[in-house]
Amino acid sequence: MSSRRESSKLESSKAIGDSVEAVVINAEPRLEAVGDSVATWHDAVTLKCLSPSYERPIYAIPVVDSGVETEIKGAAVVRSNGTRQSPGHWYIKRGAHEKLKDAGGVYLLAVYGLRESTPILRSVIIPATVLDDVLEGRWYEVDIEGRSEKEVVQLTWTTLIDRERVPAPAEVSR
Repeated sequence: MSSRRESSKLESSKAIGDSVEAVVINAEPRLEAVGDSVATWHDAVTLKCLSPSYERPIYAIPVVDSGVETEIKGAAVVRSNGTRQSPGHWYIKRGAHEKLKDAGGVYLLAVYGLRESTPILRSVIIPATVLDDVLEGRWYEVDIEGRSEKEVVQLTWTTLIDRERVPAPAEVSR
């Protein structure tokens, strides 16, 4: 892939990530956005305790306290692999993950629909320390020009969320 094409792909991924973050933060008044000028390893901080809901369960802990660093990650409900579709994935960077884990932070992992408005179809909250166990043995090295991270994981959303709890792609595209 040419560097121009790779750069375009990175910009498009960043734009989608920004859209998912904005939708999640706008829908959750207990989250406050944190800009990249403040921290690049998390996107928000909790203003008040977050409790679980049917639409957004919390794994491994009963509530998320106020003041907790929160990294928001989005995965497309499906992605195309040429001739077939498969579930999307969350892209997790090792350096940012380690900082979030050390800070006692959490991930808000969302699955979004393939529309311009980036609708959130399902999400979960999981402590970085708990997700660390899931990520063990999945890290791989990357050497892409323009990327700061050296180790990443691409975690398919179906690893943590049952397919039955997320609308099928045909239902999403309506």
